[in-house]
Amino acid sequence: MKTKQRMINSFTLEYHPSVAPLLREEITVQYNASVIDHILEHQIHILLKTITLHVMPVTQAHYLLLAPDPLFVLLRQHPSVQSQKVSICEYQQSADNIEQTITTLMLTLPALQYKHHSSILKTLSCRLNIAKSNTALPTNLIPQKSQLALFAGVSPSAIRSDTKKLARNDDKGKA
Repeated sequence: MKTKQRMINSFTLEYHPSVAPLLREEITVQYNASVIDHILEHQIHILLKTITLHVMPVTQAHYLLLAPDPLFVLLRQHPSVQSQKVSICEYQQSADNIEQTITTLMLTLPALQYKHHSSILKTLSCRLNIAKSNTALPTNLIPQKSQLALFAGVSPSAIRSDTKKLARNDDKGKA
């Protein structure tokens, strides 16, 4: 496998034939179409830097996606995205065990991430409250709770703290 940067307008994607059946009965939450209008261009650029698409090349301009990436699907709708780059991790059918890669990305990874993602609204609430009280962060860069709720597709009241259920990060800045 090798990772490289590609211009988003230089390739097309479709799901690998082994991925499509795994998604057949999956319930996916669709983003409200207006969400993309509320994400600033520099935010989109930063978000694109966090994405790595795991693919198998068919041609130089066509890839088979080995796992879904809903954030990429959303960001790709923004007009400015077509002229930007995204990271692509290419797997070769002959050299890499594609089936093992697919099951790792589609089953093992989400299972490992569940504990973190299940409390994301509580974590978001805590981070937002701390950001508002942090004088080092410019207040104009801190999104409003209503904007975060729009992005998450929830009511602003759903973004609330439950401090007794969140683990404390006592490592003072260590990752």
